[in-house]
Amino acid sequence: MTLFDYVRRSSRAILFTVAVLAASGVALLQQMPVSLFPDVTFPRIVILADNGEEPAERMMIEVTKPLEEAASSVPGVRIVRSITGRGSTEISVNLDWGTDVLQTLQLLQGRIANIRSSLPAKATIQTEQMQVAVFPILGYSLTSDSVSLVDLRDIALYQIRPALMRVRGVARVEVTGGDTREFRVTVVPGKLAAYHLDIRQVSDAIGKSNLVASAGLVENNYQLYLSLVSGLYRTSTDIGSCVVAVRGGIPVHLSDVAEVVPSVADKFIRTTARGRDAVLVNVMKQPTGSTVQIGNDVIGALGALKLPGGVRFENFYDQGSFIQSSIHSTRDSIIVGIALAMVVLLVFLRSWRVAIVIVLVVPVTIASTIVCLNVVGKTINIMTLGGIAAAVGLIIDDSIVILENVFAHFVVRKEEGAPADTLLGVAGSSLHELMPAIIGSTASTIVIHIPLAFLGGVTGAFFASLSITMVFALLISFLFSITLAPLLASFVIRETDVAREIAREERRSPLGEWYGRTLSRLLAVRWVIVPASLLVVAATYWFYSHIGNDFMPEMDEGTFVLDYATLPGTSLDETGRILMKVERMLMSIPEVESYSRRTGTQLGFFLTEPNTGDFLVKLRPVRTRPIAEVIAEVRDRINATEPSLRVDFGQLMMDVIGDLTNNPSPIEIKIFGADQRLIQLKAEEVKSLIATVPGVVDAFNGIVISGPSMVVRVDPLRASLAGMTVADVEEQLAAMIRGATESSIQKGEKIIGIRVRFPDPYRLDLDRIREIRLTTPSGSTIPLRAVASVEMTGGQSEIDREGLRQFVAVTARIKDRDLGRTVDDIKAKLAKGLTIPADMQVVYGGVYQTQQDSFRGLLLVTLAAVALVFIVLLFEFGEFAVPLSILVINVLSLLGVFGALWLTGVTFNISSFVGIILIIGIVAENAIFVMHNVKKLTADGVPLDEALVRATRMRTRPIIMTALAAVFALLPLSLGIGAGAQMQQPLAIAVIGGFSLSSLLLFFGLPLVYSLFRR
Repeated sequence: MTLFDYVRRSSRAILFTVAVLAASGVALLQQMPVSLFPDVTFPRIVILADNGEEPAERMMIEVTKPLEEAASSVPGVRIVRSITGRGSTEISVNLDWGTDVLQTLQLLQGRIANIRSSLPAKATIQTEQMQVAVFPILGYSLTSDSVSLVDLRDIALYQIRPALMRVRGVARVEVTGGDTREFRVTVVPGKLAAYHLDIRQVSDAIGKSNLVASAGLVENNYQLYLSLVSGLYRTSTDIGSCVVAVRGGIPVHLSDVAEVVPSVADKFIRTTARGRDAVLVNVMKQPTGSTVQIGNDVIGALGALKLPGGVRFENFYDQGSFIQSSIHSTRDSIIVGIALAMVVLLVFLRSWRVAIVIVLVVPVTIASTIVCLNVVGKTINIMTLGGIAAAVGLIIDDSIVILENVFAHFVVRKEEGAPADTLLGVAGSSLHELMPAIIGSTASTIVIHIPLAFLGGVTGAFFASLSITMVFALLISFLFSITLAPLLASFVIRETDVAREIAREERRSPLGEWYGRTLSRLLAVRWVIVPASLLVVAATYWFYSHIGNDFMPEMDEGTFVLDYATLPGTSLDETGRILMKVERMLMSIPEVESYSRRTGTQLGFFLTEPNTGDFLVKLRPVRTRPIAEVIAEVRDRINATEPSLRVDFGQLMMDVIGDLTNNPSPIEIKIFGADQRLIQLKAEEVKSLIATVPGVVDAFNGIVISGPSMVVRVDPLRASLAGMTVADVEEQLAAMIRGATESSIQKGEKIIGIRVRFPDPYRLDLDRIREIRLTTPSGSTIPLRAVASVEMTGGQSEIDREGLRQFVAVTARIKDRDLGRTVDDIKAKLAKGLTIPADMQVVYGGVYQTQQDSFRGLLLVTLAAVALVFIVLLFEFGEFAVPLSILVINVLSLLGVFGALWLTGVTFNISSFVGIILIIGIVAENAIFVMHNVKKLTADGVPLDEALVRATRMRTRPIIMTALAAVFALLPLSLGIGAGAQMQQPLAIAVIGGFSLSSLLLFFGLPLVYSLFRR
């Protein structure tokens, strides 16, 4: 019993199984997580270390170097990069792709624990795996004209945050900005001195009296009682009644030496929205959470809250809406493409009954593919949908080939005078004859995806989902084409449809006659293919050199990030004054819907200076200008009105990917050297040179300066004569200026700190600080100037290191130009105008480095795909002439790829590169059927040239139908219409261009090339 006999006997089971798969796919489509990109584990861990206000040079020696060395010793670590500032260190640990990040994180934490005793005791260390969940998917702002910032923050912390944390898939809700309640204990220096008290004694007294502690368990009357000693404060009056000391038998209460008032904590972070101070609420998702589902559930949770009157709650970022728009755009493109492909089939087949078979096969194949994606844990994203869109043409081709061959068998049986048979009866013999070609064509399109599975980096992580999707779709399409398509045809297609197809096969068309004559003449002068191929290769190179190249396609996300930095040391108030001008400018732009601003902090998990921050700007969904034009206007207006403000622009999702891979800037020029001053001078020189290159914007020399410092230099001798140590001076000054919060009061769910410090005039005036009086161990007081000098110093520059070497990274972005040609111009400019000493080194990093690594990886994947297809063809045909001929056609098809990119103005990037890899399999698939017919005819004794003409004529209509169906199926994606559609646009254009030209080459090029190799 043949395979098809089994199919005929099991027709009901097959149809029922297909129906169940299709229904399951539709049901799962509503439940599967939806995201913009595939879930990717980025191989990067960040270590943040804080050690107060320690100078950068000392911080680097005491903290950064030991942590760098500990990180470098962990297996799988590729490169360690650090930024050391005043009192803070950020260390990026980049791992090899494919490394188990969680296991490496545990090993790294173990190494840090081993060296913890050698680090400063007060240093705090955080380690975090960098993943998409670190960044927010939703952002809301709370503003009000009548409700204070203290109450707004409480609303966010105690009403909104708990409600959102209950939403399924939410990992963290971060509240930023507003004011934090505290009780301020303002010590009067004169009164403190009069009682011979040290400010530290005040803090200690509060801490020791405002506590609750257990004294143990007491057993009595057969019961255990927990004994508690409590002196907890409940009001500011309780704080004021605290006994600080006893003088002459009389208690000295806190109210005798200080004023206790409700207040708010000092803040060095400011957040705004809509031109006023705001509290920001950011929602982070769990790695496996569905962004769209979380967004919908958050809206429901917020709708159930009852906020006080006068509180405005506004969304300033919603990743889910962009993802939904992107998914819907891609989905709609697929649906429109399938509809256009069906129109093509109707035009060619002229029978809706024949076309309906293919119309039914395509959606059930897609639905079954979704089932497979769910089984392996994939999400619905633009890459999986892109894989479905790219596979539609091949799915149609499989069914077309089967039906065309069945009809051809009817013709043969009629010519041979065989008795009439049913469609299913002929299908068995037709499939038996065609099975080797079908298997070979399917294998050739599947094996090209095997190397993609081993591709690392962002390219491999993203396009692996597209590749897996296509493999599932092609395998299912193969199974359905040999089972479902004939079964459906037997139910739908009538004898009149078969008769019409037979008549069409027998009818000789003028175009077919012309093609046969032309190909015969060309075969007589087959050598002409050599110069023609050379011309095609030359034209291909010309197009390639004129289209430019980038890393990833630029998408219009509808949201962009404006990073900024004021001059080092600029106060929070002055920074706010400057940025208010920027805010008013943003609100004057019609396309801007909302925004949020952070100062002293940023989105994500990064070290941030107090004079830096970012805007997150959300544009209106319906607007007349693309995001690039809006960004250009904002940049130009800021540069014209606030030249001292350093700005940097990027779209959020692409910026997030750059941050996750530690390559946030398109252009990064790293200058390594031992002398920090010298490499900084060279960095400034590099910045000046590249700023003149066309297309370069937001150039930055990479030198980050922290604000000025007030240095109190303690004279150890004079301090010791006063009975004090340097530590005594530091502790008293810290308590006087910053204040100490040794205790707190509980108010419901809230913990309100109690801060003890000096009045503002003593803290904010340099002359008063010099005269501030310190308490000696004997109880007397002396001015600070008696034991120390106070001086102001300039800001310190951050110290950047990579691979345990010091460097400075000059960065820039690109406007209205491609990455490749811009970097080429930069290299030429630096080669001509920059002199580098022998002990210094210049290395190009950033997105450009990622692009080069990705291109090298994709080139290896392409070569591996060619080799695998070559092997499949060798097994299929047993001779080198066939795979060599198809390889030549593949190379010549590149003209269509680069020509299409040039005509549409799209650059060559990883998306279009993957399109080239897909073309390798597509060309092989179509060529296999042609060569299969050639081999069959020559085996029957037909001369080679005649066999080539007859074989290609037999495949003319299927090739044209397949090519046009594939082109129209991808046409909506190639137009790049809709949110996120730009990501798949280059791939669609590349496939359309390569597929179109390869179809023409199959008619004329393949016969000529093969005949040359056979000679």
